[in-house]
Amino acid sequence: MSYSTWHNYGYGVCVDDIGTQDMARLQTLLELAPKFKAKIDGWLSEQEIEEPSWDNYMEFDQDFYLGLATLLKEVIAEAEGIDLTACDDYEGKAHLLYQPMYPWKMDDIDCGMTEERLAGILRHYIGILTDDPIEIDYQEVENGG
Repeated sequence: MSYSTWHNYGYGVCVDDIGTQDMARLQTLLELAPKFKAKIDGWLSEQEIEEPSWDNYMEFDQDFYLGLATLLKEVIAEAEGIDLTACDDYEGKAHLLYQPMYPWKMDDIDCGMTEERLAGILRHYIGILTDDPIEIDYQEVENGG
């Protein structure tokens, strides 16, 4: 039997620090990414969920079960063109990170990215979900299985 670990490093947030579960705010967030929203709506329809709850939306990510981190990742990717990493740690807390990358993998958006710009983008999208400030900082997320 073997056990492996993995580490994700980057600048971002612990999504589990977002304590609110406001459906109206979640809908506002999803409306910023119409293609992704259509994908979720299709999935909810397939599941025969007519009046979805917060938990229904959090179950959309059937591969990694990262809930809100996945939703934020996909909305930001569609709306801003920024590829973030959704991951979880040993404690099961979900994180959203902007990870370092090789220069030849960077597009114009990544080449022009600054810490201040990324923090502003994260604050904007998290601010749609909650009024509470969320710490944005460098993260080392470790997990294993």
